[in-house]
Amino acid sequence: MQPICQHSQLHAVAQQLVRISSVAAEIYQDQMDLVGHFTAQNLFRIDPLQHRVELLNGLFSLEFYPPKSHTNLIETHFEFAGKQQEAFEDFFLHDLHFLTGDLKPQHSLFLRNQAQQLRQLILQQVYLWVDGAARVKQLLLHLDAMQAQILDQALMQADDQYQPVLTKFVQQGQHIPEDVLTNLSMLCALEFVEGETFLPVQALMQSYDDFCFSAAEFLPKAMHRILSISFPERFNLQDLIDHQDDIRLLYRHAEEHGHLLGFARLMHREVWQRSDALAKPHFLKSCPLIWQKKVAKLPLFDYPRAVNWLFKQSAQVLDWLSLNIHHTSVRVAVTALSFVDCSQAHPRIILATLQYFQYSAARMFIQSCNVYATQQAWFAHAHNVSLMPHGEKQSLDDPRVAISPSILYLDEWMTLLKTVAQHDEHLVKHVFRRLSRVMQSYMLYLQQITQDLPTALLDYIQSESQQQRDFYTVLQRYQIQPDDFRQRFYLRAHNTRVSVFDSYVRDYLLEYFVAHTHIPKSLSWLGLFHQAVHWHQQVYKAELFAKLKKEIPCSTWQAKSPQQILYFSGWCFEELTDLDRIIEESKNFKHCLALSYAKAMSEGQYVAFHMASPHYAQQLTMGCHFRNGQLEFDQLEYPNNQKAEQLLVTIAAQFIAWLNPQLPSKS
Repeated sequence: MQPICQHSQLHAVAQQLVRISSVAAEIYQDQMDLVGHFTAQNLFRIDPLQHRVELLNGLFSLEFYPPKSHTNLIETHFEFAGKQQEAFEDFFLHDLHFLTGDLKPQHSLFLRNQAQQLRQLILQQVYLWVDGAARVKQLLLHLDAMQAQILDQALMQADDQYQPVLTKFVQQGQHIPEDVLTNLSMLCALEFVEGETFLPVQALMQSYDDFCFSAAEFLPKAMHRILSISFPERFNLQDLIDHQDDIRLLYRHAEEHGHLLGFARLMHREVWQRSDALAKPHFLKSCPLIWQKKVAKLPLFDYPRAVNWLFKQSAQVLDWLSLNIHHTSVRVAVTALSFVDCSQAHPRIILATLQYFQYSAARMFIQSCNVYATQQAWFAHAHNVSLMPHGEKQSLDDPRVAISPSILYLDEWMTLLKTVAQHDEHLVKHVFRRLSRVMQSYMLYLQQITQDLPTALLDYIQSESQQQRDFYTVLQRYQIQPDDFRQRFYLRAHNTRVSVFDSYVRDYLLEYFVAHTHIPKSLSWLGLFHQAVHWHQQVYKAELFAKLKKEIPCSTWQAKSPQQILYFSGWCFEELTDLDRIIEESKNFKHCLALSYAKAMSEGQYVAFHMASPHYAQQLTMGCHFRNGQLEFDQLEYPNNQKAEQLLVTIAAQFIAWLNPQLPSKS
């Protein structure tokens, strides 16, 4: 019979063997001499000054070099006893990934699997290095009677189906089955002798996870920057080896213009070898020999001011821009922000501003262009030979393209402004002024609500960044509660609460642009928010009113109560009999009274009351069925459909019982 193979049961057998056999003890000690000093803390040691990583407490190592100082950018050392350790090399070059842009926590199951894989690899390899299996087989074939009996007893305790084959072999010369001998040959492996105490998986998981996020510590700065651009989420060391030629080409640019390196991936590879690859003129010229097709429209920017602004920004801002610059609307947003002093703004604030306006900027820009085109007769400009206003009579042989103030013609409006402005930056500034000031007000508001925050927390102002592994650690460092941190990014007014990153205010801006041809420098985002609240209410009311008017012939109806407003037990009950008032109640309370019950209310089948008390902070909406001339309680709710407590339900029921006798006998 084969012995059972659960580690926990063979652990006692293995320890017994080490105790009774000096050979087994020697095999065990040989392994411990090699790896017994391994801990989760010394498996990955980083020397940031030498750009060196020692693996498995110095057993193996990795060294990284700048292109000018060494032939290879990475030197790997995975030799032991004169032999290449391919299993370890494969694990560290292929299976282990270093995170660059994906900073979310790694899943615990994944980490456990990786840690167990590395631990098992160490245990297996060290047993091979000491030739453990062969030595144990020889040991088992040379046991004395006492040793065989002790070991058999231990094995039978571990597996009640095990037969004492070792005793029979020693006493009777009966052959030990080969499969049993093979299984028993693993008994001196550390995984059985030491069990779970050797390199505990939980501690190894944490150490492994930290190492996955440590590439910036051991790689030369320029090399890490290149890899972060080339592999936006993660990379392994084999990726580095495979891309050594690319790294050499980009290394100079990473050292001199590292923040701009994201734009290099938009260029043809042969351009990388040019010393002026990232020079400013390339961002202002239409040159397909430099830029790839993915950039779409060339040049990247029409105005030197935008390029000058670009070159002053951080890698954090520019990496996002290089990924999104193919959207013309993003170019519009950059141009608008180039007229704003951003020197005191944190890169994360600038980036959040660009992201907030990345699509809406185009519509506001077109609206401004249309105003100026009408006022200054742009289409009649001497230099404009390719565009004309939509709706104007056009002959069949006229090659001009007719455009309207639509997002579909964004590129054409950009071209028209460039054509008319030529080198007149004053005109460009005027066209972008309103958009610039709106973007500035948003940026300043973000600065205002974050000015007392530690700089380290500014990287987490947007909800998606709060999924990163270090978010809660940084909060704890500064003793800030997550909810307190998040609450500062909400705009509030009466019953309205929206995130500052939500489109709520942005949706209103085009309407604001139509109504305001001039926007003052003093414009505040909070002021825009309050205007947006009023606008949203009007839009909601108008849309809902139009919808309900199709179903309800009248906008007001006769109240069931003898008076519109009634007082009972310290509470004020207002019967809602006006469509405007019902819509307002639905909007303020965020419930479906208007949509679901207005028709029944107008037909006399349902009655709703607004319920309030000067002694009670919150207000409620009560709904009642009206049957056979009497009110029947249906529901009582706070805003957001939150049910009222039983005490208030009882008061509402008492009110209905008090009111019913006062109602007319017929509905």
